[in-house]
Amino acid sequence: MEVQKMTATRSLVPSAAQYARLGFSILNALFSICIALQVFLAGFALFVVSSQWGMHGNFAMYFAPIPVLLFILSFPARLPKGIKIKSLVLIGLILLIFATAVFSEEIGFAAAAHPVISLGLFLNAMLIMREMTKG
Repeated sequence: MEVQKMTATRSLVPSAAQYARLGFSILNALFSICIALQVFLAGFALFVVSSQWGMHGNFAMYFAPIPVLLFILSFPARLPKGIKIKSLVLIGLILLIFATAVFSEEIGFAAAAHPVISLGLFLNAMLIMREMTKG
């Protein structure tokens, strides 16, 4: 019964929205992988080769725009309001994580929130993924 309901619901969504949903899902999965890789790079620089901190900082520039794309795609994909809000939260967390990195000397101990924010990014991306697969 549940499978028939999901199939019927998906078939009512126009193909453009289906493609937008597929793109959204792929970008969200890519973003999640990038966050995990970014944490790995931080650990690599911290515990193995400290000269690699630049790689940690530079890599972030490549995937930081993904939440903006997610938010934009959420409209043609006709996604629920909750997913749109979570996409906005990702944008806010990206801004916060960059702020804690750039202004670490000025904000003192608050810069310690930087790795915690990365956990929030990953968790939020996982929550989006779970909501996308609920159908």
